[in-house]
Amino acid sequence: MSLGVAFGMAITTALRTQAAALVHASARADAGEQLRHERFVLSRLVVGAGALSLAPAYLAWRGAPGAFEAAMIVAAALAVAAVALLSRTGRLDIAHAISAAALSLFIVSLAAVTGGVSSPLLLWLAVVPVEAAFFGGRLFMLRAAWIALASVFAAVGLQRMGVIAATASWAGDAMPMLAMVALCQTLIATAVLLRRRSAEEREHRAAEARAQLLLDHVGDLVTWHDAGGAVVFANAAARTLAGAEPRDLLGRGLLDRVHVADRPLFLKALNDAAHGAGVATVCFRTLFVPQGGPDEPRLPVSLWLEMQAYRADAATGGNGAAVVCVMRDVTARRALDEERERGHAEALRANDIKGRFLATVSHELRTPLNAIIGFSEMLANEQNGWIDAAKRLEYAGIIHASGHHLLDVVNTLLDISKIESGAMAIEREPLELAEIARDCCTLMELKAEAGGVELERVAGPGLPPVEGDRRALKQVVLNLLSNAVKFTPPGGRVTLAIVRDGDMIDLSVSDTGVGISAADLPRLGDPFFQAKGPYDRTHEGTGLGLSVVRGLVGLHGGRLTVESAPGIGTRVCVRLPVGGAEGVEQPARIVTFARAPRRGLETKEPLRLTA
Repeated sequence: MSLGVAFGMAITTALRTQAAALVHASARADAGEQLRHERFVLSRLVVGAGALSLAPAYLAWRGAPGAFEAAMIVAAALAVAAVALLSRTGRLDIAHAISAAALSLFIVSLAAVTGGVSSPLLLWLAVVPVEAAFFGGRLFMLRAAWIALASVFAAVGLQRMGVIAATASWAGDAMPMLAMVALCQTLIATAVLLRRRSAEEREHRAAEARAQLLLDHVGDLVTWHDAGGAVVFANAAARTLAGAEPRDLLGRGLLDRVHVADRPLFLKALNDAAHGAGVATVCFRTLFVPQGGPDEPRLPVSLWLEMQAYRADAATGGNGAAVVCVMRDVTARRALDEERERGHAEALRANDIKGRFLATVSHELRTPLNAIIGFSEMLANEQNGWIDAAKRLEYAGIIHASGHHLLDVVNTLLDISKIESGAMAIEREPLELAEIARDCCTLMELKAEAGGVELERVAGPGLPPVEGDRRALKQVVLNLLSNAVKFTPPGGRVTLAIVRDGDMIDLSVSDTGVGISAADLPRLGDPFFQAKGPYDRTHEGTGLGLSVVRGLVGLHGGRLTVESAPGIGTRVCVRLPVGGAEGVEQPARIVTFARAPRRGLETKEPLRLTA
């Protein structure tokens, strides 16, 4: 029994699918009209095509067809012709008129072989207008009634002409009159039913209009999808959220506007709602060109939509919809979420910087403080009679050097704080960079000799004065030279070069030191950043020197570039404008290159080596 039911359901589904495929495109926009076309196609195909398929077997059994068999074949062929006409033109009125003629021919043919106009079957012509009421309104019914009435007169005429044989009956020649009375009664009853149905349809259309008005003003995009995911309905929000008219989203119109990378998520949500849990939520991007006037710019727009998909029940799935989707614009919310994530990342980064700051500053301050405290206690202890004057002088020098180191650390922290807060002020005056470079090399000469590093200074001819702050520029040069000497092994060389390049002056410090890895180059200039961790490095320093240099160069309107390669060396170049750049209040950007530093100086003028 279950196999028979399953087989019957499969046949019914196949027939409905075939009937839906034969519906004209003009009838698919209205669900009710599409349903009427499907019912008409299905009923006529079952009767007409079924009768024509049995005709060869019947003719093989009975032999040559007579007038009755020919009339039956013509009636079946007219039913199939009505389906073909409807599928090609979408004209249900003409197709139904042909179908009514086929039904009338079928009834008259049966009446002709069962008594002619005296046959009770002639009363079945009253069914023709009743059947028309199922597919249309009053015009359909009146047209079918005229066809049935014409069939009655045709039957009477054919019998009087001798085409139809007369047979005695209890009704005699009164049967045509009875058929016309039955037609009139049927017309009256059908008219009442049609009036009631018209009232119900008006109420239904009013309800649909109210629902459509509500859907068009909710602001969210509402779409209905069939079992294959194709759109069968879309509301007016399609203009703002998809950049198209609602009719343009039908079929694959919405899928074509979904971002290519998000289409799998979109289709999976539809499948989960239709065949899975019944509810699915997904966020995806749409990419479209908005509608506008001819003079308005038509640039692509990308929006984030949040879609909630629900399986359609019997009430909403009557028009072929399997899934109902509600989509709203969440672009602003996504932007806020991304901003919140960036803020969280910045907070983590600030916390990481704070941790590095504490580690670095504690390392830099603890060592000189321990020296100051330890040696001062030794000097203050009267029981240490073994300490002679030379030792006391040595300990006092260590305390003095440690104090200066602490003062340098504090001053550096104050400078970087002023630069980042915009409170650093510089006093501009005409300066000779060659003179500042000579003074800085003199100060770094002892440190370079102690480290076994050769220090060179190169100055190009015709260097013009630079508008800047003497203390700030001197601090820039000292920081660069100190870093270069510190990270250059014994036997290496550090070169300070100053040349003119048009309206700019290039001040570069090159070394043959350990270099900087490509992974560390992008973070150069960040406060407290050092290429090695604060606990495993072999050189002293807070990691603030290059940050101070970057800020001071920016205050002078300059630019800072770094070229380095591990094991080859580093070249730091400062480009300053000849006339100064007053009003610039933001740090210079550091441009880094993961390559070996250039050894030559790019200038057309001969260089002069100064002592």
